[in-house]
Amino acid sequence: MIQIPAQAQSHCSIRRLVQRIPNDAGGDGTFERMAERLKDYHGPHRLELLVCQSRNLGVAGHCNAVLPRASGDIVVMMAGDDISRPDRVEKLLAAYAENPGAMAIASGFRTVDDRGQPIQDAPMSLPPRFGLSTLLKHRRLDSLLGATLSFRREVFARFGALHGSVEDNALTLRASLLGECLILPDVLVDYRQHGGSVSHGIFARGVAGEDAAELARQRLRRTAHFMMGTAEDFAHAIECLPELSARRRYQAHCLQHRYAATAAMRAALADDAFAPRWRALCFALSRPGMRLRALEYVGKLWRRA
Repeated sequence: MIQIPAQAQSHCSIRRLVQRIPNDAGGDGTFERMAERLKDYHGPHRLELLVCQSRNLGVAGHCNAVLPRASGDIVVMMAGDDISRPDRVEKLLAAYAENPGAMAIASGFRTVDDRGQPIQDAPMSLPPRFGLSTLLKHRRLDSLLGATLSFRREVFARFGALHGSVEDNALTLRASLLGECLILPDVLVDYRQHGGSVSHGIFARGVAGEDAAELARQRLRRTAHFMMGTAEDFAHAIECLPELSARRRYQAHCLQHRYAATAAMRAALADDAFAPRWRALCFALSRPGMRLRALEYVGKLWRRA
């Protein structure tokens, strides 16, 4: 996690920054190697090795433990074994200076495997500049990619601890309540994907020879869990902003309902019983902005019943 102090934001070259390096109970020796390499650092920046967690908190839980210690105005996430390009922070800093209404900025990325070799990946479907209304009109529940994410500290501090287990959707939605979100075209991160990555654990579809039906049920349960957590976080964020206009509040609630109803329907698809599917469908049909999406699920719900 890198923080950019307020006095550095008006400059395109970074004179001073704070980098806090936490360890979420990792046991591969990386934290110890970093400590060894940094002990003799005497440069202009401030580097702080945060205390190791006694147990793994997961991505959102780790953010909740680390982000309250942030003191800068902009937070740049550097996650797992992804690789940031040398000019990543500088380009993000320039983008914030040029776009004072931006609350979160991500960038282009290159997906690589565990050896750093490029692999095929679907491009981002969100536009370069978007807000709450764009997310509501978007058919998919997309967000800024957590591996490339940066945001103003207010996006966390205004609402408090993240709910749920996934950080990027929640932070994107929070940022959209407060202002705009941007995606820079520059490829500034090598986003590593492999069998042990966090996103693989949520979205993996398995490999040949495994029980395809059981893998599909597990994936539905995992995605339902993270979507419901995101819905709970967004509902909390909406309530923290009583000054929202009636129109924006309605848009936000419709988007929150989409996450909650989609989570309920995915969880129901993983269940063999008819009753949970019927309840999930009725719940979705009762939510503003969800009726068309619910009807799209009818075929899946009954085909698998």
